[in-house]
Amino acid sequence: MSVELNSVPEAVEAIRRGEVVIVVDAEDRENEGDYICAAEKATPEVVNFMLSGRGQLCVSILPEVSKRLDLAPVVMENDAPLKTAFLTPIDIRDAKTGITAAERSATIRRLASPDCNAAEFVRPGHVYPLLAKEGGVLRRAGHTEAAVDLARMAGLHPAAALCEILDDSGDRASRDDLAAIARERNLKIISIEQLISHRRVSEKLISRAAEARLPTRHGEFTIIVYGVQYEAQEPIALVYGDLSAPGTPPLVRMHSSCFTGDLVASLRCDCGDQLQMALEMISNEGRGALIYLPQEGRGIGLAQKIRAYALQDSGLDTVEANHALGFKADMRDYGVGLQILKDLGLSKVRLLTNNPKKTEAFNLRGFDLQVVDQVPIVPPVNEHNQRYLETKRAKLGHRLPEL
Repeated sequence: MSVELNSVPEAVEAIRRGEVVIVVDAEDRENEGDYICAAEKATPEVVNFMLSGRGQLCVSILPEVSKRLDLAPVVMENDAPLKTAFLTPIDIRDAKTGITAAERSATIRRLASPDCNAAEFVRPGHVYPLLAKEGGVLRRAGHTEAAVDLARMAGLHPAAALCEILDDSGDRASRDDLAAIARERNLKIISIEQLISHRRVSEKLISRAAEARLPTRHGEFTIIVYGVQYEAQEPIALVYGDLSAPGTPPLVRMHSSCFTGDLVASLRCDCGDQLQMALEMISNEGRGALIYLPQEGRGIGLAQKIRAYALQDSGLDTVEANHALGFKADMRDYGVGLQILKDLGLSKVRLLTNNPKKTEAFNLRGFDLQVVDQVPIVPPVNEHNQRYLETKRAKLGHRLPEL
């Protein structure tokens, strides 16, 4: 049974009226559905209904509120797979135990007040604040951010209650279960991908900060440096030729920064070779773009990458080394890169990559970008990177020939 989703404006209007909506995420992420309502509309009756979802009742707030209330992360090192940012659980100070629907309602609604202060709450409590990222689902495609976005878009205070929905066996409710609940309760149901797509029409986090000609040994490119709201990173687009010209969709490379490979020609990886190969292939075609994203070490940072190298020297492969350091095999996110491609006016691309997960990122994020072809970019193999490439093929699914 397919889930018939409502429109984002319908869900926003329901939130404005104080109703609960169901929000689902990608099936390859948590594959989860949450009840969500605006925090200032969380009456005891609404809270009692949301608790029927059987999950953890939380409330999404922005960093300014967290700072004002002196709410600390529940752990200093968050190694949860999706980095859900749980803060100190709290109760409203005049609650008896804090567990009742009325008491949790009072806690949640007070959190939504712009003048609330730390003295009004006790800790620990029964309501878990979640720290949402500024920028919402355009920065992180999670329920935490979706909840705040919906409240803000409804013209309400940017704070929202949310609770995961489990089935009668205690497992995550399936898409069919969620659709049945929505029909039975007359609830609006939308996806996070829909929310991203809707916000992308009128909002974006990136802006052009500088632009100039850039002659290279591969020909003359245009370099565009972007600023990203709420972040210090400065991603770059190297554009060759006229991307809007009719014909075959242009070649595009989403390249994550690699100091060791890109700058000093390390033989431990294939990054530097792929960078130069991509520029040459784009130049030979006469048009295309390379997006350079500051995501060192598949997103773990330079220092951690060098620590991973040391672990690889002791016998671990690149995936095992990341896991040993407490990271997923690949921590990268392509949301900013996708926004840059939209800023460049692209809707269809031929993606220069061996990594099918990059192709999936285009299709899952709701940015109206279509990968019409995955073009291989296979670098030379040497004695230092052979095991690395074999691991990428065997454990990360990269499309590489026999090495």
